[in-house]
Amino acid sequence: MKIRAIFIAALFVSFLVCVDNARAQGHVIRGKVRNAAGVTMARISITLERNGAMVDQTVTNNEGDFTFSGLTDTGYTVVVAATDYLPVSTSVEFVRATASEQPGETRTVEITLTAKVGVRPPRPGLSFVQDIPPPALAAFESGLKLAREKRDAEAIAAYENALKIFPDYFNARFVLANELARQGKFVEAIKHLEEARRVNPKDDRVYDLFARMMMQQRKYAVAARIYAEAARLNAAEPQYQLSEATALVEQASTIDQTKSPTDAEQRLFALTEAEKILTQLSRQDGKLADVHLQLARVYEKKGERARAAEELEQYLRKAPTAKNAEAVRQAIKSLKKQ
Repeated sequence: MKIRAIFIAALFVSFLVCVDNARAQGHVIRGKVRNAAGVTMARISITLERNGAMVDQTVTNNEGDFTFSGLTDTGYTVVVAATDYLPVSTSVEFVRATASEQPGETRTVEITLTAKVGVRPPRPGLSFVQDIPPPALAAFESGLKLAREKRDAEAIAAYENALKIFPDYFNARFVLANELARQGKFVEAIKHLEEARRVNPKDDRVYDLFARMMMQQRKYAVAARIYAEAARLNAAEPQYQLSEATALVEQASTIDQTKSPTDAEQRLFALTEAEKILTQLSRQDGKLADVHLQLARVYEKKGERARAAEELEQYLRKAPTAKNAEAVRQAIKSLKKQ
């Protein structure tokens, strides 16, 4: 009984301490940040604002958690900015302003980040966390803010400053490579992307960005091989296989099979490999309408027009409101006439 009494007394003392701290610290906002796949997001910048002005700033821990304390007003906005994700703003309201005779309130927010179009978020189960020096993190976060304001040159300078402080900063390398690629500066982008790959060779997004640059430069055979590596690293992402097949179809389109038997063999090989990937993908994921669009291209190039028309019809069944729907209908009519 004596031990139980001591235990209860300890709990009571802890409770009083918590109340006193609440009075002293004011309101508290606790939160957790995840992506759409449910993966907790570490080292993500969180800004606390009031009436558009920054009140405080922090980053999430390795479990995606963050805390703001000592708050005295009734309304705040939590702003989350993360590489490759759309920014998120969440309003947090308290009943009243804090006062000496009243304890502060606690609010908990759950934030889900959505990846930007064309960008792959880290896959579930893949966690890569770095211990970033605060000056490097500050420079990187400044770059993100400048990028949101469309001040691209200043953003790039901020990323480069972060890398001067911490050369192995993966996110800074990757974001900088993405920005340089967007501007068409492929040589510089590839240098930073290779450094990012050296630091974290298991992140499929590095290969995805590299392959997209190769596609823009019409280096389709190289892009196909890189997409294959991305698919190996992240088999759960069907878009990589679709992109690999698309690259192979584009490669076949650049080969003149009438030049030599070797050219004809290379063209047929590219089309056959693309057909294998697409056929398997259509069995695994029936929701990808573009699989049928690419299969139609394969069959059309192989002279199998009836099969090409069938694939286009399946494409329209899955994507009846697609922007290219009318063009696809015309293509079906043309293929059937031929």
